[in-house]
Amino acid sequence: MADKIIVLDFGSQYNQLIARRIREFGVYSELHPGDMTLTEIVAMQDVKGIIFSGGPNSVYEKDAPKCDPAIFTSGLPILGICYGMQMTHFMNGGNVTPSDKKEYGRTEITVDTTSPLFAGLPEKQIVWMSHGDKVVSLPEGFIATSST
Repeated sequence: MADKIIVLDFGSQYNQLIARRIREFGVYSELHPGDMTLTEIVAMQDVKGIIFSGGPNSVYEKDAPKCDPAIFTSGLPILGICYGMQMTHFMNGGNVTPSDKKEYGRTEITVDTTSPLFAGLPEKQIVWMSHGDKVVSLPEGFIATSST
């Protein structure tokens, strides 16, 4: 079996693009619903990491999608993108607040190039964003590896 990255779908219009970009790096990836359980993920075998996609929701909405909390203690590396990052922080005790205004469009992100995730990449990246919430403080034990 090949190593694989699982992309959990929280409603982003770019889910297929995320999975395709991973494959372009020579890593097998699969797209699955955001409510996939850790038990289901582990049963797939050879999963080396998980990406939580973005999505249109706010973590404060009554029926906002959430992942299986057991994923956070699984030991698998997790990359949260937009809503996926906000959800991760919210579910783990970080402070997520509504932004003064919704943001949509291109922006520059600064990445920690000492992180294995971003090794070999330029420190500044242009990315696409679409969100209305922001992370104000990280949960205990979390380390910021990128920022806008």
